[in-house]
Amino acid sequence: FELMFEERNSFFDAIESKISSADVLLSEPEKLKKNLNDLESLLNERWPVIFSSLTDYPLSEKEKNILLNFIKKIENLNKKVGYKLSFFNDFQKYMKESIEK
Repeated sequence: FELMFEERNSFFDAIESKISSADVLLSEPEKLKKNLNDLESLLNERWPVIFSSLTDYPLSEKEKNILLNFIKKIENLNKKVGYKLSFFNDFQKYMKESIEK
């Protein structure tokens, strides 16, 4: 039980770090691309486990707010990059579903 929340927190921290550094890298396309690829890998690797745990361990209000914040940041990043980051579409959907669970 505790482990799941720790796992989620470290996952959320990692996403936060990648999204924040993506903002800084907007003027450096190659580094930005690598950062976004890393973020995509992180999401692909760890999100399914967390998503499947939500039935037994629903998100807390704090976690829901963190996800809502990520959705906003991803949408802002999409605007700044100037195109929709396709792999985020699915994750935005998953995140929204998770919040509604």
